[in-house]
Amino acid sequence: MNLAQSIIESAAEAAESYILTNVQVGFIYSSVILDEKYMGVAYTFPRSGRCGVRDLGSEKPLCGRKASEMLSYLGQEDLLLSSLSLATVNALSAARALPENVQLGDVLDIMNIRECDQVCMVGYFLPLMKALESMNVQLTAVDDIPKPGAKPPGEVESALPESDVALITGTAIINNTIDHLLDLASSCRELAILGPSTPMLPEAFQHTPVSCLSGIRVIEPENAFRTIAEGGGFREFKKYAQKLNIPVR
Repeated sequence: MNLAQSIIESAAEAAESYILTNVQVGFIYSSVILDEKYMGVAYTFPRSGRCGVRDLGSEKPLCGRKASEMLSYLGQEDLLLSSLSLATVNALSAARALPENVQLGDVLDIMNIRECDQVCMVGYFLPLMKALESMNVQLTAVDDIPKPGAKPPGEVESALPESDVALITGTAIINNTIDHLLDLASSCRELAILGPSTPMLPEAFQHTPVSCLSGIRVIEPENAFRTIAEGGGFREFKKYAQKLNIPVR
């Protein structure tokens, strides 16, 4: 079973009880609101369409559908539908009670990162890069888009297997690259999936080397939804969310 299938299985029962009441494709993130109160977000890949312009064709309308109808799109070739599927999963997660072992705050506060560790970050998280650079670790950052300090995506093939710690963006679930990345990182002592796209469903990751899920829960859906509709990224809507960390093992 790949990770997308495991996530779908973990969310399937709850998904039968909820309806999509609002859907938004923003410039940076897509968002889904269930039953007018539970909101989830996921990254919008640039080629998936911007600001809602991309035509979903025969898939429209999405509002009014059961959440369960969205699950099958996760990890599929259509990256916009996959993103909206993951946003639906994250909205379902927001409807759950928080587990007792949840910890608020930044992922580095709970990870066991040691001096001189080899750390590989897949995805560009600038605040984390700055924090890691001050911890005297050997950091390799990899991203699909050229950015200062980031290496091209092909570097991940050698960097992850050699690392003690891996930090992998949750967006890899959307484009179905996550299973390969987890295989490469299987020997890591610590492995976190992070970012607003991360599904906070620890049971879905039990068969993986993931040790921690670091994502968010939107606590002011109306304000976050408006911010995403106006093209805002996490920097703009983070004040309407909580950062959560849930251990997997």
